[in-house]
This record gives sequence, C-alpha cells and structure tokens, in this order.
Amino acid sequence: MISQASEALLGSVYGEDNDQIIEVVVKEEENRFEIRLLNYGEGLGWYVQKTLPIDSNQAEALVKILSKTNNPTEKKLIRHDDISTFGKVIRLPLA
Repeated sequence: MISQASEALLGSVYGEDNDQIIEVVVKEEENRFEIRLLNYGEGLGWYVQKTLPIDSNQAEALVKILSKTNNPTEKKLIRHDDISTFGKVIRLPLA
C-alpha cells in the first residue's frame, strides 16, 4: 500500500489575468515545501503546470529575499555583471 504524505495549502495568489494561480504547500511528513504554478485550461479547468520543491532552508532564504522587496531602501537592481558565474558565459544578442 502506498502512503500519501499529508500536505497543507499555506496560501495561493491569482495572476493578473486570473488564469494562473501560485500555491504554496507544506509537505508535512517530508519537511519541505512546494511552490506550484496552476493554469486554467478551457475544458480542463485548473491543472498544475509546474512544481518547485524547496527545503526549509530555501524557504527561509526566499522569505528574506521577498521581504526586501517591500522595503524601498533595500531595493537594488541586479546587473548581469553582478551575478557570479562559474565557467565561461556567452552573451547572446536579444531578438
């Protein structure tokens, strides 16, 4: 018999056009979270388009990052030159 891990929906946010929803779910027995992107399809209804599993450390870091966006004094634009990379990066022209 396959046991299903219990989960709880922490919250959901509709997109601008109300055809997308982001859900945040906690998977209690696995001690992790999931961020799910749901789309609405005509004739299908709501379906999960993408699932992003994150652990508790990643969730805490994400909360810190998102909380900075509410504080205008801490907002900073990220330039491509500021992003550290490993290896050689080839910049392609934008179409």
